[in-house]
Amino acid sequence: MHGKPTHPLKAVIPPSILPEAVLHPDYEQIDRHVMTYLVNTWEWPSEKHKQAFISWKLSEVVLFMFPMGEAERVKLACELLLLGFLMDDYFDKNTLSTNASIVSSLHSLLTSPEMTVPVTTIDSMHAGLFAKFLTYPNSAPILEAYLAMLDCHCVPSRGPSSLSSLKEYLVFRETDVGMPICVELLYWTDPALAGITADEKRMLRPLEKLANYHVSILNDVFSFEREWQAAEMNGEEGGALVNGVAVLAGEVGIGVEAARGLCVRLVRAWEWEFVKLKGEMLVEGRLRRAVEGIERRMSGAEAFSWRTGRYL
Repeated sequence: MHGKPTHPLKAVIPPSILPEAVLHPDYEQIDRHVMTYLVNTWEWPSEKHKQAFISWKLSEVVLFMFPMGEAERVKLACELLLLGFLMDDYFDKNTLSTNASIVSSLHSLLTSPEMTVPVTTIDSMHAGLFAKFLTYPNSAPILEAYLAMLDCHCVPSRGPSSLSSLKEYLVFRETDVGMPICVELLYWTDPALAGITADEKRMLRPLEKLANYHVSILNDVFSFEREWQAAEMNGEEGGALVNGVAVLAGEVGIGVEAARGLCVRLVRAWEWEFVKLKGEMLVEGRLRRAVEGIERRMSGAEAFSWRTGRYL
């Protein structure tokens, strides 16, 4: 999927070599369930914010990335990642100390639920979601990865000024943009991958790394203007610009548009490297399905980015 002819990045981003992304077969039912809950439960600052959230069709990022997943598990994955989007926007308007207090409360809700009373709507939404996840085996790593992502919004050194190279940034960005969550969700949502072993995961790690870099930097390409505006509006502490385009521009001393072009070339180069490694591995059965699932994380995230209005 390469976007509508009118998309502003159409001329900047060449077509992908990856297979076309597909939506989960239960897309409409899952989207309706999750969106109804979030729209009616989140405390919206205004009707405008609520309508924008609805129009962005954020559930598509999950339903493109995990089309082979069991419906009830994908529904929970969708609720978690969309709640993450809401928290991301909420944190951009706060100080780091306020964010740290909120995340500390969420850690307590996960680790000591019997001793922690939800106080805010954010607490209550997370407490309920954590409880639903934990009725399933092997779900704790997903929730731990989710809170690690939120922790990134509490880092005093957050932003390109503290990240001296793109390599350093990629390590930080993997967690900041939620890639470890998506890694865990692939194996958790797909029943055919439930028995995958630690050794098999280690074998797949080079492919996971390429996928994480691909999704992270392509997201930065699409979201640069939105993140730049948020950083400008919200000041240095709460709204630090965390974007690979800005990091690369600063590192090599070029303008933003030139840096964005280089980021796009990196993304497509990672695709070729992925295809090369995939061919060398010669995997079959469950491992082949896992490799295809990792590939769908890349193509699915890109399909969502072309379709959503969040970054326009």
